[in-house]
Amino acid sequence: MARTYYYLAGSLPMAVFGEKMPMTPEALDETVGRLADPAAVALFRKVALRPTPETLALPGAAGRFAEWENALRNAWLEFRRKERPDAGDFKRNYPDFFAEIAPGLAQAANAGNLLEAEKILDRMRWSRLDELEAGHAFDFDRICLYKLKLLILAKYAGRTPDAGRAALDAIVGRLVPDGKKSSTENQK
Repeated sequence: MARTYYYLAGSLPMAVFGEKMPMTPEALDETVGRLADPAAVALFRKVALRPTPETLALPGAAGRFAEWENALRNAWLEFRRKERPDAGDFKRNYPDFFAEIAPGLAQAANAGNLLEAEKILDRMRWSRLDELEAGHAFDFDRICLYKLKLLILAKYAGRTPDAGRAALDAIVGRLVPDGKKSSTENQK
C-alpha cells in the first residue's frame, strides 16, 4: 500500500515490550476502520500473530512477518522432536531460513520455565518487528507492524499472580474433593 497515514501513524503511542499495552488491538482496529480506505481495512483485519494462508498472503511487512513467524514455528517443532517424535508432521511451508531463529530457540528451550521461554520467543518476535519497521514511518506497513506489537503485549495483559492463583485454584478445585485447602490457603 503506497498510501501514507501521517496522522494515524504519528499519533500511535509508543509500544514497549514488557510494558503495559498503550491501547488495545481492538481500539486500533476501530481507528483504522474509521481512517483508512475499505481495501486497507480489509487487509488490516487479517493481520494476526498466527501464520495462516491469509496472513502469509498479506502484502508488505505483515506478510514478511508471517513468513518469519511460520519459520520460527517450524524450527520450534524441531526442538519438540525430543518430546514428540511426530512434531515434524506439523510443519507448514518450510522454504525459508532465518539465522537468528536457531540461537533464540536454543535459549528458549533451556529457559527455567514456560513463561520465560515464551517471553524469549516474544522478544525475538519484537526484534523482528523492529527490523521490519525500518523505512516505514508513516505507511500502512507501520500500522500493521504496530498491531502485531499490540497483539504480543495483549498476551501478557491478563497474566498476573492473582489471575494465575485463581486459575490454579479452579483447576485444583476440579481435581481435589471438597474439604481440601486451595493453593492460596496452603501458602498462608
